[in-house]
Amino acid sequence: MPFGSGFAIPGTGLVLNNILKWMDLDPASPNVVKPGRKAGTMMSPTQIFSEGMFRVSVGTPGSYGILQTQPQMQLNVLEFGFNIQEAIEQPRIRVYRDRLLDAEARIPEATRQGLQKRGHTVNVLDDWSWVVGGGQGIMRDPESGALMAGADPRRDGYALAI
Repeated sequence: MPFGSGFAIPGTGLVLNNILKWMDLDPASPNVVKPGRKAGTMMSPTQIFSEGMFRVSVGTPGSYGILQTQPQMQLNVLEFGFNIQEAIEQPRIRVYRDRLLDAEARIPEATRQGLQKRGHTVNVLDDWSWVVGGGQGIMRDPESGALMAGADPRRDGYALAI
C-alpha cells in the first residue's frame, strides 16, 4: 500500500492504485464492494491557472489525505504568498472522523488549544511528519516568468524546474 497496489500494467510503467482498500465486504456498509459500483478517486497533482497562464502545480501521495494536503499547500501559495518551497514546508494537519486530527508540533500551542476548545482531539506529531502528506510542486513567478520547484523534506523527492 505505500506505493499503490504494487502492480504495474505490463509494458507501461503505470502502477495501479489501491483505492479499493477503502471498500467494505459488509453488505450493510455504504462502501460495500458490488458489481457496477464506482470507487472514488483522489487525483494528484493539481494544476492552477490564472488568466490563462500556468500559476502552480502541487502533488502528493496519500489517498484521502490528498484532499487535505493539496489545499493546504495551494492556500499557502495563493492566499499567503509563499513561494512553492515555503508553501510545502509549512506545518500541516490531517483531519479524521469524529473531530480527531493530527497536527505537526510546529503548529503553535495556542492554535492547538483553540482547536481542542472547539471539540477537536488533537494528536501532536513530530515537528516534521510524513503522516500529513508529502508534497512536490512547481510554480511560475508572476513577475519574471521563472519556474520554481519545491520538494517536501517529510518524504523522498527532489525539486527541479526546467
